[in-house]
Amino acid sequence: MAKEVAFYEVMDRNGDIAWGGSAASEAITWFRKGLDSAIFVSVWDESNGEDPVLVTDKIDVTNVVLAALMSGRFGA
Repeated sequence: MAKEVAFYEVMDRNGDIAWGGSAASEAITWFRKGLDSAIFVSVWDESNGEDPVLVTDKIDVTNVVLAALMSGRFGA
């Protein structure tokens, strides 16, 4: 049985990964720290903990997160 886990990456303006992990709230915190940051999400099957398998490629969710932040969804 698949154990799908979302993995978030926050990239700085230089394209370097500033943070990566499975906690959405932590990803938002890191995203809000930098100007021109980008946030991506991918899904991994971690049913075999020693050999995770990529289920979906990285998806850029920067605009969705920005819209949510502007609407007050994640607080000011």
